[in-house]
Amino acid sequence: MLRRVFATLWVIAGLSGCGADSTVETGPAVRPARLITVEAGDHSAPSQFVGKVAPAHTVELGFEIDGTLQQLPLPEGALVQAGDVIAQLDPERFELALESARADHELAEKTLSRVESLKASGTVSQAELDEAVARAKLTGFAVETAQKDLDDTVLRAPFAGQLTKRLAENFSPVARLSPVIRLAPVERIEVVIGVPEQLMARLNPATLSKAAVRFTADPERLFEAQWLDYEAEASRDTQTYDVRFSLTETPPWPVLPGMTTTVLLSMATPDDAIIQLPLSAVQSDAAGNFFVWTVERDTWRVTKRSIEVGVPNRKQVPVLAGLEIGEQVVAAGGAWLYDGMQVRPLGDG
Repeated sequence: MLRRVFATLWVIAGLSGCGADSTVETGPAVRPARLITVEAGDHSAPSQFVGKVAPAHTVELGFEIDGTLQQLPLPEGALVQAGDVIAQLDPERFELALESARADHELAEKTLSRVESLKASGTVSQAELDEAVARAKLTGFAVETAQKDLDDTVLRAPFAGQLTKRLAENFSPVARLSPVIRLAPVERIEVVIGVPEQLMARLNPATLSKAAVRFTADPERLFEAQWLDYEAEASRDTQTYDVRFSLTETPPWPVLPGMTTTVLLSMATPDDAIIQLPLSAVQSDAAGNFFVWTVERDTWRVTKRSIEVGVPNRKQVPVLAGLEIGEQVVAAGGAWLYDGMQVRPLGDG
């Protein structure tokens, strides 16, 4: 909800945002309030969102054979290179199978050699020789299969990436191709932010002029990002929509899934939407509608005025509709006002 965004920003700004449905206090007929005059604002200040690094895609990896998982040697979050060992089955029964296959093949080779000698002397038939040849070939194939099975007890990373989740426990039985670990590549970096529903109607590639990402490793440096896509369904937990961006430049330090970032969005604001108000001037009611208190200069009485707002930043919010330049509004002290109440200006903007 956009109201949650404003609440968070009010806390950051050291202000206290209150809704219009607040109970009217009994008190003086004239309430002090800080007033400002509506002026054209600066749209260069980008809106800021908390983002998280997300993997471009993940792959669940398993063994080509069944067996007992001996170990997952690396913890979740570990970075691996292509070819690194990431899981191991208990190799004992496969080592025994290979030893047995080699013994059978060695015996078959000796038998074939003897039969070939006997065939040369005419002691054995061609059929017996053919049988010995076939037996040597079959046992040779068995050695190759047993060797491959033993090799397959070691699971190696098919590409460089990060181990994001273990899917099996050590010493547990695993079936063939059953996933035991999840691997995410790190060559492409994507960042996800949660956008309140009111802003989703206005936030899209056409209204977004620039997106940049800041990392805590180097807070002075910004990395350009591009809009990728968004989730069409809001999160049940936050009631926000996930919007995904990809970095066009890779930072020179490791960037891992789950890292927190700051995402700065600059909006392509229409020419007529040039009003910026401080966060403290904008109120919201229980339904999530936004409004300000306008002031009549001759009577100093306030009137509730509904407005449409854009994406806020840490200090200001753009007003897209509902106000005109030159009007006077309550900038602070409006929490307990009601229609027609008289105010005493603490200062003019």
